[in-house]
Amino acid sequence: MAAEENRNAAVRPTSGVDDKPLWSHVTVLSVAAGGGGNRTWTCNYCSKKVVGSYSKVKAHLLKLPNHGVAPCKSVSRDMLQQIKEEHDEVERKKSQEAYQDKQKADYLSLPDGSDLQQHKKRKGKEVGPLEKSFNISQREKTDKQCARMFFASGLPFNFAKSPFFIDYSRTLANSSLSGYTPPTYNRIRTTLLGQEKEHVYRKLHPIRDSWMKKGVSIVSDGWSDRQRRPLINLMAASAGGAMFLKSVDASGIIKDGEYVSNVFEEALHGFF
Repeated sequence: MAAEENRNAAVRPTSGVDDKPLWSHVTVLSVAAGGGGNRTWTCNYCSKKVVGSYSKVKAHLLKLPNHGVAPCKSVSRDMLQQIKEEHDEVERKKSQEAYQDKQKADYLSLPDGSDLQQHKKRKGKEVGPLEKSFNISQREKTDKQCARMFFASGLPFNFAKSPFFIDYSRTLANSSLSGYTPPTYNRIRTTLLGQEKEHVYRKLHPIRDSWMKKGVSIVSDGWSDRQRRPLINLMAASAGGAMFLKSVDASGIIKDGEYVSNVFEEALHGFF
C-alpha cells in the first residue's frame, strides 16, 4: 500500500496540459486511468486535497466562485496577484501565437490587392471570434488610412520611426477620448507651437544656468539648405551640454571676419 502511494506521489500532468502554468502550484498525486482531465492533487499552500481538472486548480488558486471548489485561504493578496499575472502572461502568449498562426494561414494564399475581409467574403466565410477579438478588419482599415496619409502628404517613410508619432498613436489607441479630433492647422501653428516653445525653453533652462557658473563657448558652422542659401548656425557649448542658438541667412553677404564677428556679438547680446 505504501509503495503504491509513493508511485502516485507528485505525479506531473501528462503531455498536452503542461503549458498550463498553475499546475506548478499544486502537487498531483494521481492521474485518472485511461486519460481524461481529472486528477487528484493537493494545494501547495493550504494542503487541500481535490479531485478535478485544471479548471478547479485555477478556481481554487485564483479564488473564482461557482466552480465546485473552495478558494484557497492561504493565498495572500500579494500572492494572488503574482499567480494571476503568471496565468495571464501564459494566456496572453497563447492567444498571440494563435492569432499569428491564424493570420499566416489567412494571408499566405491571398492574391495581390486583397485583404482578409475580401478574402473571406469571396469564400463565403464569416468573421470568427479570433478576428473579432483582435479587430483585424478595423486594424487593416486604420493601417491603410495611416499609409494613405504618408503617401498623399509626401511624408518621408522614416517619420514612422519617430518616437513622437509612435507616442501619439499609442495615446489614441489606449485612451478613452471619445469623439477626439486632431488639432487644426491654425492651432498647431499658433497655440501649440507657443506652448511647445515654452516647454523647450524650460528644458534648456538648466543648461543656460550652467553658463554663468562654468562658462560657455559660442561655436558656428556653415552649410547650404535645399534652396542653396548659405546659412550660419550658432551653438553654445558648455559643461551643461550643447544648445542651438540661431541660424543666420547670409545670402548675398561677404562672410569675412568682420561680418562673422558681428554675428557672434549679436548672439552674445541676445542670450546674455
